[in-house]
Amino acid sequence: MSRTFYVKNTQAPKVMSTEELLSVAGGDFRQFVVSQDEENFKEVMQMPLNKFGYMLFGQEGISGRGFEVSYQEGEPAAYEVRVFTPSTERDWLGAMEFMSKLAIYLQVDIIDEEGMEYKANHITYNYRGDIEFGVRCYEGEREESFIFGVCRPIALNAEIVGRLLSAQDKVKAFSDFVESQQQHEDIFIANQIFYQNDKGEIIGTYTLTKTVPTVLPYQYPPFIDITKTDLQQEDILQWRISLVDTEGGEDGLNYLGDLDYKTFLERLPQEKIKKLDGHYMLLQMDTTQQMEALLGKTSLLGKIKNFFK
Repeated sequence: MSRTFYVKNTQAPKVMSTEELLSVAGGDFRQFVVSQDEENFKEVMQMPLNKFGYMLFGQEGISGRGFEVSYQEGEPAAYEVRVFTPSTERDWLGAMEFMSKLAIYLQVDIIDEEGMEYKANHITYNYRGDIEFGVRCYEGEREESFIFGVCRPIALNAEIVGRLLSAQDKVKAFSDFVESQQQHEDIFIANQIFYQNDKGEIIGTYTLTKTVPTVLPYQYPPFIDITKTDLQQEDILQWRISLVDTEGGEDGLNYLGDLDYKTFLERLPQEKIKKLDGHYMLLQMDTTQQMEALLGKTSLLGKIKNFFK
């Protein structure tokens, strides 16, 4: 679900690039699609938006879900700003600020999907009603529901949905929940990597590095991020996780081994798990011994202790 707004392009047929749109918006607006480390980053940023498709925009350290910006060809040619339902209050404020600056720059009004018009500096859309409507839509859901944040999926289970629905201010409750997901913190969100074995079977893998705070699923099987792959759960033969030490290797990293992800979860000390939502946890393993214990390895000291039990 979402709400779409249109800002007519008075410069057509010229279409602004992501770089130009961010320049118009100013401040701490950024895109959340292409990493600066990617080889084609500069090319994508300078590409007219209609040639790329859409961009997920937001504000660094502020946005929970962000908002999509794309381009509508034809008459009238316009920039489309799509806000997800539900989004956080600060997502909405950011989207309206972006639309306002773009409309002022192009000297036009803003029109929503129902044809309502808003002055560029006076957007009166009832965004709080949209957020509350979105929260109420989860009523009766029995299975995990996933929404997409600016950096990773976010899971709503029955317990979380119950808290949101029972809150007196559902807008604040939802906003607080999404903003608590630490998407902007200095932590590593583990990537899903897929490869084929010699039989052509697909293996899904994660990596956990010692002392690195890492976001990983604590539910099995892991949710497949459909924004990054076309694979389905039934396509995956097995999920595994590789454990890496920060000492001993030539480059400062030392591969300790890997294990089945379900076994990894079963062996994981519960006190190490900080649950973020209904599916993901923040995890940090501090010692080589803790990592080896997950692999089922026992240190010499541990063997001696077991001998005297």
